[in-house]
Amino acid sequence: MTRNIHIAVLDVDIPPRELYEAHGLCSAHFRNILQATASRLNQTSLCSGQPIRISVTPYDIRGGHYPDFRKLRRHPSRSTEDENDLIDAVLITGGSPGVYEMEVSPWMQVLQKFLHTVFDDYPLVKILGTCFGHQLIGHALLGKANPTEWDVFVEKCPLGREVGIYTVAMEERFVGAFPHAVGHLAQGQLKIQMFHGDRVIAVRKDTNGAHGSDGPQLLPEPWVNVGSTPICPIQGLYHPDRVLSVQGHYELSACGMQKMCLDFAPRFGWNPSKLAIMLEQVGTEPETRQDDAESFATAVVCFLAGIVNPVEGV
Repeated sequence: MTRNIHIAVLDVDIPPRELYEAHGLCSAHFRNILQATASRLNQTSLCSGQPIRISVTPYDIRGGHYPDFRKLRRHPSRSTEDENDLIDAVLITGGSPGVYEMEVSPWMQVLQKFLHTVFDDYPLVKILGTCFGHQLIGHALLGKANPTEWDVFVEKCPLGREVGIYTVAMEERFVGAFPHAVGHLAQGQLKIQMFHGDRVIAVRKDTNGAHGSDGPQLLPEPWVNVGSTPICPIQGLYHPDRVLSVQGHYELSACGMQKMCLDFAPRFGWNPSKLAIMLEQVGTEPETRQDDAESFATAVVCFLAGIVNPVEGV
């Protein structure tokens, strides 16, 4: 019997015009890679006897279009076809706004409230986020995990933007949770396309409320840091059975990232030489991808399907 996993993808922004004309909204990018990944997984022993089918429903968040809470899954039973319409996960896409603009962005405040409700009241609904979505999750959910002991916030990257393929040093506990997806990557390193200038920071307070010296990579249990780069020390967030986010863009190819660079270059004030550097970092579109997007997409589908190892120490 095929297991349908229904994802509500919350589109918080629109892609550049050329990218939209070629591949549609952000929700379509996620649908394409996650459905392709599920098809590959169905050919392995991990899904023997119960193949996975991914279905996606897009929601225009800026237009105030949200999933009906009555459609969010409350019970694990999948005994009827009607239950395939229930939402198993919500995914928040990337976008150009900064989470630190929350106070002047009513739509962002509504989205944060929705996210709180899903996390608090619908434990069977998993939460995914990419780029802006990852940052909002960090701000909204990790910030309330233990506010007396931790400060969690989103800020502009002081060392500049990450654009193109960067290498993330994954945390061992994250790799251990998803050995079938990322365990084969050499030295625990994940190569993934980036396009961001903001980052999530989580800093432990000392007994007087000042920031301690433990460093920003550590997170309150049971949260796990996916990995880090020198510019961005929290490259993703994993909460077992509940949340998986990533700063990078596993849903976009080099071609898509090139269109992003060309569209944003005037806004960022990139001169031709700066743009050329960014396009070189993004790379071209060879027959095989130069990044590990398929591996991270596999981790996402495994997370949705429950093909996960327990995290040591949690």
